[in-house]
Amino acid sequence: MVPARGKNAKSTGFTLLELMVALLLTSFLALMVYSAFSLSLRGVRRSQAAAEKMQELRVGQNLLQRSLSSAIPGTLDTRIYFVGDSQEMRFFTLLPLEAYNLGGAYHWRVILGQDEAGEGVLAVEETRNLNWRRDPEGVEIRQIVIHQVTGLRFVYGQGEEEFASWDGKSTMRLPEWVRVELNLKGLASQVLMIPIHVVETKSQAYKGPRRRGGIPGFPGGPLGE
Repeated sequence: MVPARGKNAKSTGFTLLELMVALLLTSFLALMVYSAFSLSLRGVRRSQAAAEKMQELRVGQNLLQRSLSSAIPGTLDTRIYFVGDSQEMRFFTLLPLEAYNLGGAYHWRVILGQDEAGEGVLAVEETRNLNWRRDPEGVEIRQIVIHQVTGLRFVYGQGEEEFASWDGKSTMRLPEWVRVELNLKGLASQVLMIPIHVVETKSQAYKGPRRRGGIPGFPGGPLGE
């Protein structure tokens, strides 16, 4: 005998309302899990970006320290060559920008520039062409040292005195130190003090071995001939 179906009969399935409530709860839980995962992933990416930026900053600071500490007073006749203002420096250094280029003196230009996206960068240009008066912009290597630079200022010092610019032609010497003030996107302001180690005489003019118009201590050709 088939049992009659009526209002008091036991239900054997889910109603449409129950299915909709279950689907809504499942969607809500999935949304919570996705949001938590997305926040965690963004946090990891921000941490990685910050770590990469700090690593780039350390490498850039080390490069500036080594290049300026190795600066040499390359001369044009009796004129010392080191030119700098608040956002650019030109000097000779024994440090090559690329490690495989060893030996000799290198002409460096450190500047505040822009990348392809228009953001500020600290960039370095290098040339082995010591005839800088003939071809002052002739560059062999360009390298961005630090990205996302929002502000840059070079300050030059002699003892406790500070100068906004420096010209070795008039001072007849290199600065004793350079202070680099950097403002970076997303980071606190950075201040780097770099001493320049140059052996000088009491007359404050470098008297190392050189040919007329050449780099001190190097037998290469003259700079301004």
